[in-house]
Amino acid sequence: MKEDLAVKVTYLSHACFEVKDQRHTVLIDPFFTKENPLAPQYEGKPDIILITHEHFDHTDASRFKAIVVAPPTLQGKYKEMMTMELNDNKLINGVNITMIGVSHHQSKYPAGYIFELGGVRFAHLGDTYLGGVQRLTNIDVLFIPIGGFFTMDMNDAVRALDIIKPKSAIPMHFNTFDQIKADPYKFKQLAEKAGHTIIVIPIGESITL
Repeated sequence: MKEDLAVKVTYLSHACFEVKDQRHTVLIDPFFTKENPLAPQYEGKPDIILITHEHFDHTDASRFKAIVVAPPTLQGKYKEMMTMELNDNKLINGVNITMIGVSHHQSKYPAGYIFELGGVRFAHLGDTYLGGVQRLTNIDVLFIPIGGFFTMDMNDAVRALDIIKPKSAIPMHFNTFDQIKADPYKFKQLAEKAGHTIIVIPIGESITL
């Protein structure tokens, strides 16, 4: 891949990722407060923040000067924001973003996102149970929860991969709280045995696609 098209993905714990190319920095579900013991120091400057739902462990976006994209339940929470509804597709700061539905009964409006950066098509499933997983097409990188209790567990996440069939998947939403303890490397073994490609990113570290 040409250097000007390279995309860097950094795992910032819980369901939070920074996805960055030469032109854009997208931050997803920020959670850097004291309630997150795993959160690394983050000094990034996102220009777009994607929030999947209204819970405190996904909405730590107020300190950033960025366009915050979120469901209608967060209308008015941030200084500069754009609300989206399920199945909406918008071009925001040059990034094509689609909001997708998921299943998280603890939320009033649970969502996920599909977006493309540097020619790579990403999908983030937010907090979802298996019942909310839908078929998605041409996903290069899927961010998928594995912790259980509030989301799918590892076994259901493998079933979700069978449905979506992404080129690769990155586990998230595990080990932040006692209820969601999970081993991402065990998930990697389970999923790869089922024919899927899994990338485990240690917290605070990055990969380049």
